[in-house]
Formats: sequence, structure tokens, C-alpha cells
Amino acid sequence: MNRAKVICHMMTTIDGKISIDFDGNADYMAVGNEYDRRVFSYGQAYGCGRATFQQEYAVDFSKYKSMPVKYEDKVIMPPEGKFLCICFDRFGKLRWDNPIMSYAGHESLLLEVLTEQVPPEFLAYLDDIGIPYIFAGRREFDPALFLQKLKELYHVDTFALCGGAEINAAFFKADLVDEISLVIGPAIDGNRHALTFVGTEDVSSFPKYFKLKNVEQLENNGVVLRYEMRNRQ
Repeated sequence: MNRAKVICHMMTTIDGKISIDFDGNADYMAVGNEYDRRVFSYGQAYGCGRATFQQEYAVDFSKYKSMPVKYEDKVIMPPEGKFLCICFDRFGKLRWDNPIMSYAGHESLLLEVLTEQVPPEFLAYLDDIGIPYIFAGRREFDPALFLQKLKELYHVDTFALCGGAEINAAFFKADLVDEISLVIGPAIDGNRHALTFVGTEDVSSFPKYFKLKNVEQLENNGVVLRYEMRNRQ
């Protein structure tokens, strides 16, 4: 395969909701820790959409206005034994203060995935703080191109796609999700308007069909469902 394999790895409540916070429940927190552990067991890279990573760091872009840049991939390899943390940021809206992401006891090198719609000063800013980036599309994000570059430039065989709903939908629309790893925590959210782990306004490419690969019961009343891609019926 000339691209990285994709495992969509998500945690939901029993009623299928994401972006919830049940810190007062020991079982739910323990299942969440197991979800985190598995992020780093599935491959050499994981990533999320812009909203998941949104930070409040202030950046003075005026000092980058006159800096020369090239709209070319900038490859920086992670240190040996480190992961890649991929940020889908097609318009260059994220703000960072350093190139390292700390999560679940692991430090990973940030990698921004952009389109050619990002302003030049944003590239100069990434250059300045040492964050690598690759382009995956001119105006719109191209998930297939991203996966090809991830394998070609960074030698990543398996990529854990960890949300949110919109970026997951982009990969599902393109039939690029090879497996689903769904960790279910023992809680009901109950909010009918809360996000599910795949969500988009354009549902013309859905439904998608998968076959069950494995069911695993966890300690603390959690479950892991594993699915594999199958042809549409």
C-alpha cells in the first residue's frame, strides 16, 4: 500500500457521544486512560483536527510579514523513539509555543498539515519555532495525498486518527479508514445535540459499512470494538 494505514481510534459514551467530561467517575477515567494508552500502540503517528488542538497562545505575526517562505513541504524527523502528533490545520489557525506535544506520558513532534491557503507569515512562524509541515491540497484538504506523504516522507505505516467528528468524516468519505477502534466508557451523556465520533453536513458519501473484527471487555466496565473496512452493499 502506497499510503499509511488508518485506524480511527475514538472514545465515546454508551450513547455514542464524544467531547464529554466525567472526571468524577473512576471507571470512566480508567477507561479513558486505556484509550490514551492505545493511541501509542497502534502506529508511529496520531492526529486530530484543528478544533481539538485549539490553543489561546498569542502570536505577533507582524514580525513574520517580510520573511521569505516557500510553499513546499518542510520535513523534520522526530527524535528516535518519539511519535508524530499531526495537526490538520488547512488555513493556518493554530498557535503553538514549541514543537513538542506532551500527551498521556509521551512527547511527540508536532506536524502541521496545511493547504496552500495558509498565509506566508504562518509558514515563517512555523519555521521560526521549528514545527515541520506538509501540504495536502491547494484549496481543500486531500486526505489521500496526506497519507501518501506521511508514508513517503516520514515512513509511517499506521496512523491513528483521533477526531474530532469533521476530520474523521473527511477520511470516511474518501474510504480511507481501514479500521475502527471504538473505546466505550460506562456512561450515558444524554445530550441529543452532542457530537458523535463522525459528523458532517454533507452525508452524500454515507452510509459506510464495516465488519466486526473483535470485541474486548476492559476492566472498569469499558468495551473496545474493533471493525475492519468492507465494501459497500
